[in-house]
Amino acid sequence: MKSILIICFSCFFLTASYAQSDSIYQILIAKAGLLHLQKNYKSAIANYEQAFKIKAPDALTAYKVAGMYSLDSNANKAFQYLQLSIENGWTEADWLSLDPYFDFIRNAYPEKWKLIKDSASSAESSYVKTLQLSALRREINLMTLNDQKLRYQKIQAKSDSARETIDRHIMKSDFSNMSRVKEIIKQYGWLKISQIGKDGQNNLWLIVQHADQDVLFQQTALKAMEKLKETKEINMENYAFLYDRVQCNLNYKQLYGTQVEWSGNGTASAFRTILKEYLADKRRQKIGLQPLKIYALTYGFDYHPVSLEQSQSKDADYEMQVRLLIDSAKFYYTKNEFQKSYDFYNNASSFLGGMSDADNFEAAIIFAKIASKNADKKYKSIALDFLDLLSLRGSLNKKQLEKQSSFKVLYDDPRWLEIVKRLSK
Repeated sequence: MKSILIICFSCFFLTASYAQSDSIYQILIAKAGLLHLQKNYKSAIANYEQAFKIKAPDALTAYKVAGMYSLDSNANKAFQYLQLSIENGWTEADWLSLDPYFDFIRNAYPEKWKLIKDSASSAESSYVKTLQLSALRREINLMTLNDQKLRYQKIQAKSDSARETIDRHIMKSDFSNMSRVKEIIKQYGWLKISQIGKDGQNNLWLIVQHADQDVLFQQTALKAMEKLKETKEINMENYAFLYDRVQCNLNYKQLYGTQVEWSGNGTASAFRTILKEYLADKRRQKIGLQPLKIYALTYGFDYHPVSLEQSQSKDADYEMQVRLLIDSAKFYYTKNEFQKSYDFYNNASSFLGGMSDADNFEAAIIFAKIASKNADKKYKSIALDFLDLLSLRGSLNKKQLEKQSSFKVLYDDPRWLEIVKRLSK
């Protein structure tokens, strides 16, 4: 009996030690990721190296560290981690060939670079033979590579005019990529890992994730992803990110806590509002995501998990704030103090999931009525904002619009025509 107890205790101790080490590893990686975003490469490297004393890096992490060593002009370490990345399964030779992070070693050590490039190309050639749609994978990867190169150039730009020029190129690239991906999803649905690989699927997701100007397209992609949820053919982390992105774009609360309140320099101040926050970590664990406490470190802020009681208390305060704002907006409308009504409704609408569909529709009616009395364009605009949101949510129909004579003031606006067209499909 005594020996059994000793064995059980030893197993418990080893399991606890492993869990603690893994947690420290994740914390170090998260901190390194933030320092990377802040372009503090030396400190990022120090955190990565500390993490690697606990656990060896996977292919992607090794690749990231290699890039930072190249930026830091440390060729030996850059080549060492690139080789490790390839050995661990890095499969994007095109990305490696054009990645601006490696400009230093590419130009300073051409012979050694050629050996690494050939090694990556050989590994990729073997890998693509296992995929069903390798040509499509390469097309998607190159689209995303161009997208990321433009965003890197924007970060490096020295003037506002240069950034504005690059922004125009980014918009053009995003539109072109989005149009092509729409065709791909229409033809294939959400492409499987066995068809285009993990890298191809990640890059496909990245294009959709950047398409905030077309929420309907994001919804279509999300529905296509959902068909693969119970299989091993999808990266569930990507699914969680897109799900939350769509929820926030439709002004609902997020589910997994992937979206944050940005504060600048690669940092955030908090998570955007989460539905039943006390359950968030369970949802994340189920699909293989790290706890919010560790994930928050990636964005430079501290997070403490909340209990059921704390979550319910936060939700109650949240709802009370929104209701107070809506009631104030209605009150000032009755007093013909339209600017105050506008301000209060505008604030209420910034609370994710705060305004119900009925609240949004009532607000649209109120601002349409104001627009018929006041020529300020913002009243028409906000009325259309509320109607546009409802149409994207699928919570509006043409009969509702036709019944409201107050909306006649909106009839000549292009956005009204777009909403009607959407509802007519």
